[in-house]
Amino acid sequence: MKNFNVFIILILLFMTVFTILFNYIIDPFDIFKFIKKTGINYNKPCISKQERITKIPQLKLNKDKIDIVFVGSSKTQWWLNIPYYSKISGKNIISMGLSASSLQESIIMAENSIFLHPEIEKIYFGLDFFSFSSNFYTTAINIERVTEKKLTKKEIMPLLLSFDTLKYSMLTLFYNIKDNSVQDNTEISIDENPKAEHYFKETVKKYDRDYYSDYALNKEAFEELLEFNDFAKSRNIEVVYFVTPMHIYDLVNINLHGLTDEFYEFKRLLAQYFNYYDLSLINEYNTEPVAVNMKYFRDAVHATEYFGSFFAQSFYTKPNNSAVFITKDNVNQYIETDKQNLNDYITNNPEIVKQIKGWID
Repeated sequence: MKNFNVFIILILLFMTVFTILFNYIIDPFDIFKFIKKTGINYNKPCISKQERITKIPQLKLNKDKIDIVFVGSSKTQWWLNIPYYSKISGKNIISMGLSASSLQESIIMAENSIFLHPEIEKIYFGLDFFSFSSNFYTTAINIERVTEKKLTKKEIMPLLLSFDTLKYSMLTLFYNIKDNSVQDNTEISIDENPKAEHYFKETVKKYDRDYYSDYALNKEAFEELLEFNDFAKSRNIEVVYFVTPMHIYDLVNINLHGLTDEFYEFKRLLAQYFNYYDLSLINEYNTEPVAVNMKYFRDAVHATEYFGSFFAQSFYTKPNNSAVFITKDNVNQYIETDKQNLNDYITNNPEIVKQIKGWID
């Protein structure tokens, strides 16, 4: 029995060491950067998984000078092509966005970024109507403020010794064995979306269920955002606010829930505190018909990288109409125009409105 127990202990020890080394070398979340080889771990298909436990270690181990940080929800995260943004801006840009991020989580992530990299010059802050809901705002906080610049045991253990990380390491390895090509992510392409209608339906249903069914605009949230803005200003960091893109299907969903007044009040109040860029105004982009070959939206709430490239270009290469600059002096003008455009769309597209209503009923 003694020999058997020793054998079991040795097996467990071997498995533990193997798991740690395997996760460290494959590095599915691109944190340790020990080795990066085609056919092994060059491409990182799982990099966005487990993001609430991987983002801070990524930031802590990043020794490069960081110029610009993006924060926000997946509505910010999914349309960003960071290599492309970095290429045309000449700046080192990173994304600290989190899927389904509450406003408080976005603020905490921005503050953590500043704490760990005080050299940051600018923060692009994506603002979402859903994250200003009282219920969501007060309950959805799943990250902590960082107080230690070095990796802690609590942070590193899930990255090296967990079933989830091992699973993603294996998926990363198998993906690279199957596809060992080196992709150029500095260019923007348009991909077909054969399940477009399915994705639109699912996101409309999700937002109906999780965000709009009990929505109440939390006016205190603006004060907390103002406190963060003052904090960033005290560190000589510019904050650029923008309302994230929204497809017309999402705007119709808001209307069907009787939240149109709250939606425009959100924009009106925001303008009393900050100037911002609005990418949710009804225009040629977000009224794009749902089809396989959509350029600008992948579903009802997430824009494509192709649309995101326009926003980057508007700052660094050439002006365009992908975003409108909103101030307290012009906000009412744009709200009234947008409100009329929404009413016109609902009146002129009864079949689409009926379809969306059917999805959420």
